[in-house]
Amino acid sequence: MKRIIYTFIAAAVALIAAGCTVKSDMPTKNTAGENYDVVVICDDEAWRGDLSYAVCDLLESPTPGLTRPQGLFNIVKQVAPDRASNIDRMYGNLLVVNVNAAVTAPSFSVERNVYARPQSVVVVTAPSVASAVAFVTSAADAIRNALEEGERKKSNSYYAARPAEELMADFKSTTGFEMLIPQGFFKATTADKSLTWYLRDYPNKAQYIFVYESTYTDAEDMTPRWLMMSLDNKLSSITSKGAVGSYLGVNEEAPVYSTTVERAGREWVELRGWWEVNNDFMGGPFVSFSSVDASREKILTIMFALYAPEDPQRNLLREIEHLFYTLK
Repeated sequence: MKRIIYTFIAAAVALIAAGCTVKSDMPTKNTAGENYDVVVICDDEAWRGDLSYAVCDLLESPTPGLTRPQGLFNIVKQVAPDRASNIDRMYGNLLVVNVNAAVTAPSFSVERNVYARPQSVVVVTAPSVASAVAFVTSAADAIRNALEEGERKKSNSYYAARPAEELMADFKSTTGFEMLIPQGFFKATTADKSLTWYLRDYPNKAQYIFVYESTYTDAEDMTPRWLMMSLDNKLSSITSKGAVGSYLGVNEEAPVYSTTVERAGREWVELRGWWEVNNDFMGGPFVSFSSVDASREKILTIMFALYAPEDPQRNLLREIEHLFYTLK
């Protein structure tokens, strides 16, 4: 009987050391580390060389749209399965890479809240190091999206318990949509009454949400070029108290990143770029989402912007950008 018990315990320990994600019903401990931190669990020999480069490209490629370089995620460390400590396994994001000759094709799976909560564990399994490298490269977007979804859910769950109900009601009356807006924001006064501005101010940084409608005439109005012109025109009604003749706008010399996303039953054009205060020294990154209401011939734009001249920008912008994904 003792031998059976010892065999079972040894098998369980071996599974954990191999990076398997045996999920408990409800982890009671909170995750370690900061948002967007990732611990990579991978055998040392497999990690050396091309696999490490592929994983670094996957996780630490530059975040688009920021005014200062910062990776999409932070690799805290790489550790072999047999050296991974309990603290290592409690980080909010784990990327486990298993090279197993017994499998026929590479794949990845995602589990949530395995060792702690809230947590995302992505397990990549491949028959060889070379196939793992190729797969991590080809599936990079899908793996990043899985980790980003976990960060988004974590952030929005936190703020859902701290809603600014009055502002959310104002947002719904303005747009017809519901969207989470957390406590700490207030509604700022704008000279252009068609522009709604929600602001969360700190001593050395600020987060902004801008909402407005523009007229839709034809498909060209939804191109990145025209949407950027619309943003620039609408923001120009906001002036800075710090400099005479100053006004907000978009930085026309900054790179612009564009894609499309689906939300609330509609397609939205996502833009990333920089905003600035003309004739002053303020600015920062933004992400905007624009969608057409064809029945009303109107374009609704929701813009999330950040002013953070001293702090890392990625997390501060992402946490307000995540609010868009509560839209319904």
